[in-house]
Amino acid sequence: MNQPKLVFPDYCHESAMKKYVNDLRQDHLPSLNGIGLYEKYDNHYQEWIQKEKKMHLGVDLEKGLVPGTTLLYMMDKEIIGSINIRHCLNEFLYHQGGHIGYSIAPQYRQKGYATQMLKEVLKICQYWEIWPVLITCHENNIASKKTIEKCGGKFENKYKNTLRYWIGEEK
Repeated sequence: MNQPKLVFPDYCHESAMKKYVNDLRQDHLPSLNGIGLYEKYDNHYQEWIQKEKKMHLGVDLEKGLVPGTTLLYMMDKEIIGSINIRHCLNEFLYHQGGHIGYSIAPQYRQKGYATQMLKEVLKICQYWEIWPVLITCHENNIASKKTIEKCGGKFENKYKNTLRYWIGEEK
């Protein structure tokens, strides 16, 4: 088995993405990486890829969205997890969404993949000068809280039922 790696989503990942989304849906998660409902991945995958390319470049963004990059964490041809880097924050993201949202397929949880994936993405954020990074999680999401703290997250405060953490020092 190969080591997992971060990749940009592409047309060739459609069947793997459908399986991944179905696994998350079976686990009753309401959205993927806090960025949307599953239907756009199930029924409109080709359109989703086009939108992801535009999101990455910050082109033709829908109202209320910020430029962002989604990456898949893949091992062989299977998606272990996915992660979204928001290049900047709007008011909503500042309070409840943060710079990064991620999810791990249920069968890969509690194996250290979320921590590995987040650490790799934090290097990308530093390189892209998205630093320091705000990461949030629901107050009941103990696994995410532990992952954020393992990656250096310092608790700032709680906004409604969202825990807010900062990683990195001010430049």
